[in-house]
Amino acid sequence: MSKKYAVVTTIQTFTHKYVISEDRLQSLNPDMPVELEWADDTVVCEDIEEFTQTYLGEQIVETKWMEEDAVLELYDTESGVEHLRDWSDDQKLTFINHGLLLDRDEES
Repeated sequence: MSKKYAVVTTIQTFTHKYVISEDRLQSLNPDMPVELEWADDTVVCEDIEEFTQTYLGEQIVETKWMEEDAVLELYDTESGVEHLRDWSDDQKLTFINHGLLLDRDEES
């Protein structure tokens, strides 16, 4: 019989601030009067690095039960690490079942 696994999906939220001087904005388009919205463009186009970042927390979006075969498929499609997809099912399940923070307390 296949095990069931609890799968929790979350979103982590951050605020970011970006800072650019008015004269620097003007230099991006010297033929037009500077507009504040140009700063938005520098952020959206990823032309500016963030000035500060603040973590606001983590919100749970969904919690559900999944069968073991579905969890293995989820691992393959969402793990984000290409070479780990070549692991055997046993290796993946060992990582899922024993690679958790909960187990670290037991080792101490």
